Amino acid sequence: MTYEPALAAERLCTIREIAERASLGVGSVHRALNGNKLVSPATRRLVIDTVRQLNEEKIARAARLPEVAASTREPAG
Repeated sequence: MTYEPALAAERLCTIREIAERASLGVGSVHRALNGNKLVSPATRRLVIDTVRQLNEEKIARAARLPEVAASTREPAG
């Protein structure tokens, strides 16, 4: 996890995952997250929205882990 000031939150995904989902280059994502002035506001918004979406997906997946683990256990006895 990496704290991102642009998000005011932790980033649970990699720059490569963000770039792939947003159809951007890794460099563009890196510049957007670091507040580079050469990045357009639209691109910065796309990156931030993509990070939030990926974070939500990972959190939802992690929340389901106990359910999956419980359903795969063998009955005691």
